Amino acid sequence: MATHPTEVRASGRRTAILVAGDIAALLVFAAIGRRSHGEAAGPGAILEVARTAAPFILGWLIAASLAGAYAPGRTRGPGAMLLATLIGWTGGLILGAVFRAIMIGRFSPISFYVITFLVALVILGGWRGVFALVEGRRAG
Repeated sequence: MATHPTEVRASGRRTAILVAGDIAALLVFAAIGRRSHGEAAGPGAILEVARTAAPFILGWLIAASLAGAYAPGRTRGPGAMLLATLIGWTGGLILGAVFRAIMIGRFSPISFYVITFLVALVILGGWRGVFALVEGRRAG
């Protein structure tokens, strides 16, 4: 069955907004983490913040894609969006931890990953939940 070009464009735009928002959310998370450890985190430190966030952004983008966290059918409504985010972030954290360990030459203590999982999940889930609510109101 053919999909109408307008639907394809809308789906692509939706995915682009989600990806951009997810990257922004993980950059915010990295900035908060850097600041809490007394490291530069303001606008002048954007490259350092991006470097800190990069392994988790990469891990998230891979895992979220595999988990269907960008698929409209799996993310319609806040409940579905939050479930897809939880599943995607679980894989994203694992991949991000591996990528980060490769970058810095070691794994961090488990407490680092627990805090990373919880805080980033709140930030990702919060933004994505709002997105799903707004999207639902526009559709309904």
